[in-house]
Amino acid sequence: MPAIRVPLHLRWSDVDAYGHVNNGAIVGLLEEARVHAFWRDEDPILPPLTSASDAWVLVADVQVKYRRVIDHRTEPIEAEVSITKCAGASFVIGYRLLVDGEECVTASTTMALVDGAAGRPMRMSPDLRARLLAFAP
Repeated sequence: MPAIRVPLHLRWSDVDAYGHVNNGAIVGLLEEARVHAFWRDEDPILPPLTSASDAWVLVADVQVKYRRVIDHRTEPIEAEVSITKCAGASFVIGYRLLVDGEECVTASTTMALVDGAAGRPMRMSPDLRARLLAFAP
């Protein structure tokens, strides 16, 4: 299955004094893309995003590479989201942020599955691993 494509709308508050999308806002856009991709209302792939959930999905690491400036615009930019690695209790989400088809940002987040009650890493089920790997390049 190809990467999940997610349209992202920029907010005026995403822009810094130089007139382009600030690096802190980029991490927020990655979060928005991740939520839209893997917690879709009609078919969520990951456990519920609530503190009462048995399994929590937490960010363990973020890597961002800036390729081109993203200026503020009213049209959405596009995120391509894919799974680049699955391990026992973690997986890596790869991102490409595109403006008019041009790659502006590449990034990854390592996500850890954690037992909500114990606060310890928990292995992902074979079903979850298979669903995530469906989005591997």
